[in-house]
Amino acid sequence: MKHKILKILANVIFFALIILIVIYNKEISTFIVEKFIYNEDATIEITKNAYSLNTNYEYVQITDDFVAKDYQQLLNIIYTILDSGEDEFYFFCDRKYKSCLNDIDALIPSSDKNDTYDVLDDINNLVHPYNSYHRLTAAINNYGKIIIKVEKQYDADEIEYVNDKISEIEKTAIKDDLSTTDKIKAFHDYIINNTMYDKETAANMDNYDYEVSESHTAVGLLKNHLALCGGYSDIMSIYMTKLGVPNIRISADKHVWNLAYTNKQWLHLDATWDDPVTNTGAQILIDEYFLIDTPTLFKLDSEKHNYNKKFYLEAN
Repeated sequence: MKHKILKILANVIFFALIILIVIYNKEISTFIVEKFIYNEDATIEITKNAYSLNTNYEYVQITDDFVAKDYQQLLNIIYTILDSGEDEFYFFCDRKYKSCLNDIDALIPSSDKNDTYDVLDDINNLVHPYNSYHRLTAAINNYGKIIIKVEKQYDADEIEYVNDKISEIEKTAIKDDLSTTDKIKAFHDYIINNTMYDKETAANMDNYDYEVSESHTAVGLLKNHLALCGGYSDIMSIYMTKLGVPNIRISADKHVWNLAYTNKQWLHLDATWDDPVTNTGAQILIDEYFLIDTPTLFKLDSEKHNYNKKFYLEAN
């Protein structure tokens, strides 16, 4: 009997809350919806996959607070979601963070905008290539709940293909007794000796068929032996991560390369520029851009490697 009374009382309270939402002002309604329906104060837990790097950088950090109270926390939340490998995840805007929804709209283009992500592209460079997005969308409701959906750059079959190919390369081209740096160099040399820069795709980037070419990825590099800078930088990042070498992809306006933490410092590695295009089509291997510091990089080329110094603080 007592249980029955409690059940009736719970139903009465629930319907009373619904009536309050209808009758009372927006502020009270918003409070009720957030606290009782969306449960804003509840702990929101994120699940991290095998490719989560869980690494803090100077510009963005991993967070377990999924209520954005300011712009920095908003960036931290988005970075944490991408790093985790979640395909879909939600968070809230704090009511005191008045510009939160506008900031999200500026960061993540809606379907009627150009797919130009800017800041998010840089954040995307900090996560494992397997967790990086091809496309990112945000759905926002009237109560400050934001649902992020991530369309990954690599699907499960492609990840398996790349991992298998890397294992084959290790067996044939990389000796177990090499130092970590020498293993990176051997892998770098193998990739360059077995890959050509995709001049055709590079010359036709305004054409959608070329814009989505496999040459932008590690899959195209390994399967077709053709790559653009995205393919070179992804394959090097995947391999260095497998070795346990902290690294990120670093980008300028129309170029991307690697930044790796080795020998107690952050050093640049640009496999694309170590694989120059020749008039004869002959393969040439150089190592001018292999694990060099930033002053050396700028001496070699400061135009195409003019990265965002406010974001990639580790490289400064």
